[in-house]
Amino acid sequence: MTPWDGILPAARRLLMGTAAAPKAKRIGEPSTPASSTYYEGMNQDYRWFRQDEIVRRCIVANAFFSTTAAGFETVLDSEGSPGDYSYVKERIDALNRRVNMDEALFVAQVKRSVYGRAGFEVVADADGYPGRLIPLQSERLRPTLDENWTLTGYRYGGRDAFYAPEEVLYFPNLSLEADMEGLSDVEPLRGVCQARHDLLRENFPEIARTLWAPYVVLKANTSGLPQEEAERVVESLAEVARAGKSIAMNESVEAEVVDLTPDIAGLCQLLDRLEQSVVACLGTPRFLLGRPVENRATAYAELEAYVGGTVAHVQRCLRRELERQWYDRWTARLLEEEGERLQPGGPLPVRVKHRWNPVRASDVYEMAKAVAVLWGGGGGALSGRLGKVWEMMGWDPSELEAEG
Repeated sequence: MTPWDGILPAARRLLMGTAAAPKAKRIGEPSTPASSTYYEGMNQDYRWFRQDEIVRRCIVANAFFSTTAAGFETVLDSEGSPGDYSYVKERIDALNRRVNMDEALFVAQVKRSVYGRAGFEVVADADGYPGRLIPLQSERLRPTLDENWTLTGYRYGGRDAFYAPEEVLYFPNLSLEADMEGLSDVEPLRGVCQARHDLLRENFPEIARTLWAPYVVLKANTSGLPQEEAERVVESLAEVARAGKSIAMNESVEAEVVDLTPDIAGLCQLLDRLEQSVVACLGTPRFLLGRPVENRATAYAELEAYVGGTVAHVQRCLRRELERQWYDRWTARLLEEEGERLQPGGPLPVRVKHRWNPVRASDVYEMAKAVAVLWGGGGGALSGRLGKVWEMMGWDPSELEAEG
């Protein structure tokens, strides 16, 4: 059973009818970026989030520990007794549950990190309050400002003034200027991701083929043959020269075996250096990515710095935007419906504050340690149940499907 919103919202539903329809339609847009596999044509930063497993795991881990690992609470900050405005907190909490704010904040942080900004269309329910938050495609969303740097709306899909300011819940990342344009966390890693891609998807498969089979150079004397027949001879020799094939030759063909000994150790060190660059840039402890650490003290120190640095910074940014765009707006409306006289742009007698529950490094470490013991190098109680490992650590299960 859902809590009753009150007589005014009920009357509004009776008069206004059903919920509003979203402005962002899917007409003429049957697919989304997530359904595309044409990586070359994707946004560069989103492409590496899709294709680079370390980038994706770091961003997802950062979003998880910043938003959903411990959750959040709302508290009242008022001049009078908090009990006088308890209905405000109850209604705000109900709105958060209605729009699934926990999931929205998680998605917002992932998209902020990838694109530099995240936006949600606020779709009104029949009572005039938010009923849904629809994530918008960040590449198509742009804030528009007047000459005084005041937000006038949002451009979407190439259409100016598509959204009014109050119709979008907007979260920029590293908004260094007053233009509200954020920066992507993946942008500094584009070259590193390209190098990792070349090594893992192109170079290493070729190296694996040459490790167990020799590389043979065949020289055929085709001087007395027509050009077309000479080309067929060369092609047939190249075909039979594949690893594991038997080759029959006469005196007009010379074979030379080339000894290829790639520096596997050096390539692995290079790959590890590239991985360290990704982890260092995104600020995620290697321990959370399933990578070994020197000792317990090192892991604990990394987690403490992570919670007090990367996680705290993300939470502070999300909290400020949520209080400004969401809590203050709906608090003012609730107060006016209860007969409060508010001055436009003036202070509110009560404010709803967003409070993140503390993420303790010790809890994270103990959970990871317990999962490692249960996994037991693949021979423990969780052997063959990687999905359960991912679930216990709170990681995105789609990563496991992609790697499988």
